[in-house]
This record gives sequence, C-alpha cells and structure tokens, in this order.
Amino acid sequence: MKIVSKEEMKALEIENANRYGVDEWLMMEHAAISLFLAVEDEMENLYGKNVLVVAGKGNNGGDAMASARNFIEAGCNVEVLLALGEPTGKLPKKHLEILKKMGIRVEKYESSNKEKVKVMIQNADVVLDGILGTGASSLVSDELKMLIDLINEYSKYTVSVDLPSGLESNTGKILGRSIQADMTVTFGLLKSGMLLYPGKEYCGKIKIGRIGLAPALMKEMNLKGELITFNDAKNYLPYRPRQSHKGTFGRVLIISGSRKYTGAPVLVVSGALRVGAGLVTVGVPQPFNTVVTSTMPEAISFPLPATQDGFLAVNARQNIEALMEKADVLAIGPGLGTNFETGEVIKWLISTFDKPIILDADALNLLSKDIENVTFSQKMAITPHPGEFARLISKDVKEIISNPVKYAVDFAMQKNVHVLLKGATTVIATPDGRYYLNVTGNTGLATGGSGDVLTGMIAGFVAQKVSLENALKLAAYVHGRAAELYAEKNNEASLIPQDLVDNIPKVLKELTSK
Repeated sequence: MKIVSKEEMKALEIENANRYGVDEWLMMEHAAISLFLAVEDEMENLYGKNVLVVAGKGNNGGDAMASARNFIEAGCNVEVLLALGEPTGKLPKKHLEILKKMGIRVEKYESSNKEKVKVMIQNADVVLDGILGTGASSLVSDELKMLIDLINEYSKYTVSVDLPSGLESNTGKILGRSIQADMTVTFGLLKSGMLLYPGKEYCGKIKIGRIGLAPALMKEMNLKGELITFNDAKNYLPYRPRQSHKGTFGRVLIISGSRKYTGAPVLVVSGALRVGAGLVTVGVPQPFNTVVTSTMPEAISFPLPATQDGFLAVNARQNIEALMEKADVLAIGPGLGTNFETGEVIKWLISTFDKPIILDADALNLLSKDIENVTFSQKMAITPHPGEFARLISKDVKEIISNPVKYAVDFAMQKNVHVLLKGATTVIATPDGRYYLNVTGNTGLATGGSGDVLTGMIAGFVAQKVSLENALKLAAYVHGRAAELYAEKNNEASLIPQDLVDNIPKVLKELTSK
C-alpha cells in the first residue's frame, strides 16, 4: 500500500488535474462524498444526528464544508464553526456560500465566545475537524490550541478530514497541539506522518477516501513509500517444494556471543530456525559455544578462539573462513561486545564475504568507531535501534526519532546499504531511496533480545532465497505480528524473546492459510 509525503501528494493532484482534467473542484467533491460515506459506514444511521463542521481557511475546510451537504441530505442537523475566520480559497468560499444559502448556522470561533463554542461541540454527535490540512508545518497559535483543547475534551466523536489538525504530515510531529481523532478519513493515499509516532496515536481509526486519482498516474509517479501489509508478507514467503532437503532451505552462518552475552546466539539461532532455514551454524567464542548446544541441539555451535576476557579474538578469522565457504548468508553482531580484536574480525568479514550480510547490535557499535572507512554494499543490511543508529551517524537519538524516514533513507543512499531502523514504526530503507513502514508489533518488543530474534529471522528468510529487501520486510512484519498474537492471550508487558520465537509458527500459519 503506497504512502505519500505532502510534496508527492501535491504533485499527484496537480498532474491529475493537468493530464485528466480532474481539477480541484472535482477532487473536493470526491473527497466530500468519501468523507460522508466513511462516517455513515462507521455510525450506520445518521438521520437526526447533530454534525458540527469545524473549518479552516483552506481546502481542508473546503472538503469539510462540501461534505456538509451530504450530511444535510441524510437528515443531519449541521452547523459550521469557522476556526480561523472567513475562508480565503476560492472553493472553500464557494462551499461556505452554498451552506449559508441553505440556511445553515455559521459561527466564527474567537476566544471571547469560548462558552458558546463549547456548547456547540457538546451538542454535536459528530465533529468534523477540517481546520488544518497536510500543508501545515508551523506551530499552531495559542488561540487555536484553545479550540483544539475544547474539541478534544468535549467532542463525543471526532472525525479528522485528511489529517488531524496540528499533525505534521510527513513526520508525525505534533505542531504544539493536535486534534485527537476517533477516526481520520485521509484522501487518495496514506500520509507517512499518520504511521509514525507520535502522530499515529492521534489518528484513531484510519480510512482512505477516494478523490479520483488515476491509478496509472500513481504508478508512473514512482512514489517512494509503502506500508507493509498482510498480503505483502504473504507474497514474500519463500516457496517450499515438497521434494526437498535441508540444503534446499539454505545455510545460515551466525557470528555472535561472548562471555558477557551467552544468550544472544541462542536467540539469533532460534529466529533463523523458526522461519524455516535448513541448516544454522553459529560461531561463538569458546567455551561459551556450549550454551548454544545445551539449549538448542538443532544448531551447530562452533567454538571460536577467544581473547583472555572472553570476546572474539582476531585469530578466529581462519576458523570463520572455513565456516563461510558453505554459508548462504551471514548474520553478525548480537552479544559480541565491543572488544578491539572483535572489531577487526568484523571489518575483515564484511570485506571478505561476498553474499548477503546482516549487521546488528555490537557489529554496528564497533563499525561506528570508524564508520568513514567502512565500505558497505547493496548485499548488506544494517538493523539498528535508534541508539545504535545515533552512534553510526553521530546524531542525537531524539533527532533520529523525530524523522526516522529521512535519516534511514539518507544513510541507505549515501552508504549504498539496506537499513532496517527499529522503532514503534519500523522503517526499512533501500539504497535507491525507497522506504517501507511496518506497523505490526506492540510494546512487548521493547525488551532485550527481541532484536536478536529479528536478526536470525532475516537471515533465515534470505537463506531460503528471499531477496534481502523482501526478507527485511517479511521478517519485520512476522516479528511484530508474533508480538501481537502473544498479546491476544497475555499482557504484552510480560513478553520475552522466547515468546516471539514460539509465536512465529502461528504467524506463518496465518500467512499461508488465509
């Protein structure tokens, strides 16, 4: 499912008008009908309901006022509140004039008539928020904050038109204050800010309204963003022929673990095996490889030379080279620690192994110390959480979280590498500037080790001949969905990484049976 920035959406609308003659008037009429139908579908019988249209000066307010006629025709009692004074655009002016001719009550919001506005909001069964559209970028005024607060406190049911007012369309940033919608009816395509936090929390239920965009045009415009859906994940699943053996489903090599982190290799191995990898070998500094064999006899746990303090030693390269010969994919990082010798091994690995590589956790922490001299490639994927990514790009974590798409895409293009940036909404960016958002999951994933399972899952899918890009998307979806299935019967706070592993088979079953 495609996602757009506000710039892409504007370009689409202009080209749609120029090429096909579907001008602003027609698109606004489409939007008005879509908005009405979405509300009608949600509330069923609208007859006799009180609808308050809160309109801004621009086309967002115009969409809301155009839709008002549909609510009137359905037997609703409609009132209009002008949030920012008289509209300035040609079309919003026209729709307001039509409503005035129909005898609809129109009030102007001012801080001095706060009590009157409060009563209007309280009396409404539905409040249509058409104050600010996708173009908003500056902080809302103090007076507008008061109106937004009134709506949030006293509205029984708020429907935002295209985007909750006060939400930045591209990033999901709150512009000082935002409408807390029960439902958002967005037009044409999803906006990225609706899927990123904190914006996602303000949208409520999301429905997509049609405005007459030509499908051919949307394909031609080469939009950069997509939401990963159930059907996408289903299509990415690897084919499993009946006549097969363990070699058919690939060989994963994992370099993981140390004296301090003996459990990490177990979790990576678990993720790889649970998604169907045929053979999983893990190299662990000795004697800590025995933790894997005692926990997961299904894996081949190979002892590697260790430093005196129990980390991967530089002379492990010869042992690893022998293991790499048969591997289809290499996963490096979880639990390795940040010992200097370990860093030298990682640099050697990424310059030597010529097949897909997944770099996570301490592999990234070590590479961040000399990032300018690291050569990435399209066959590599990095899977950082915001803290690890902050170290890689020398930015503050808060800055990355405020605009994860930008930073993930910029790094992917600059370094020619795939990026999976973990978060409440996970961002996957490709070297050619495309990005994908994954919204499955819950707060249960915010626990140590859940990312290790994900690393193994990605490697396991790649071993089964899923492309690196699709393996990242599929693993992110399944990983998050496993957390959701766990939470259906348990409190999500109690989730541990093993619960993810245990629920992976259920997600795969779900994807293959529907």
